[in-house]
Amino acid sequence: MKDDEYNPSQEMAEMALSQAVDQHIESSQETVDRISLLEEKIKTWNIEDIRYLKKWIEEIKELLYKTFSVRLSNFMDMKKIPSVPFPSVLKEKYHIIAVDKRGYCLFGPEMDKISSLQKITDHYANLCKKQEMERKEKKK
Repeated sequence: MKDDEYNPSQEMAEMALSQAVDQHIESSQETVDRISLLEEKIKTWNIEDIRYLKKWIEEIKELLYKTFSVRLSNFMDMKKIPSVPFPSVLKEKYHIIAVDKRGYCLFGPEMDKISSLQKITDHYANLCKKQEMERKEKKK
C-alpha cells in the first residue's frame, strides 16, 4: 500500500488516539479546576471547623501528587492559611497548620492529625518540665 492510499485502520487508530488525548486534556482540566477550587477554599477557610480544612488538604494533596507528582508544600504557602492565633513555638514543635475557633488544630508533618490546642499546650508544658528536671539532675 502506498503512503497516499486510504487506510481505514490507520484512520481509526488516529481517531482513537485523538479522542484519548482529548479525554486526557478534559480530565486534566477538571483536575486543575478542582485543585484551584480547593486552594481557594483553603486560603479563605472561615476558621469555624478544622475538620473541613483537613478534608480539603487531604484531597488537594492527593490530586497534586497523583496528577502532577507535586507535594502540597511546593504548591502553596501553608503559612497563609487562616487561623486563630497560637504560640509559634507550638507551630514549629508540632507542625501546627491552623487552629479553629473551637480550639482544635490541624497538625503533624503530613497535616493529618487533629487535637485540641490545650492538649498540645499541656503536652509541651509537661515536656519542658521534664527537660528542666533532667537538667537539674545532671547538675547534681
